[in-house]
Amino acid sequence: MPLRSDLLINEHLIEHVTDYLQTLDPVYFPFAAKFDDERRNAFVRDLRIGLSDLTESGSKRGTSSVGYITSDKRLHQIVDDWAAAGGGWPKGQNPKNPTGVAGVASFDE
Repeated sequence: MPLRSDLLINEHLIEHVTDYLQTLDPVYFPFAAKFDDERRNAFVRDLRIGLSDLTESGSKRGTSSVGYITSDKRLHQIVDDWAAAGGGWPKGQNPKNPTGVAGVASFDE
């Protein structure tokens, strides 16, 4: 067993997300500069959901007592999906899509 492993939480990502949510300044996520109000609101919603996964995972699952490990994987996926869309809608997110809206970036394992 290694004495040191990769961190499961990227503190810089979490700082960028919280700073963006407080300011909506695209300096934190340059692709957000191209967002209209609808995309900005969807991105903010997704980021909040991603952050809530981190903050709720410990208390909801009793991390300290049962040993579940919190990860920022979903938050990374949210940011990656929006960045890949380059200011557009991530796959499955476009509200004009006749098959519906995913609500949050998909997270297939």
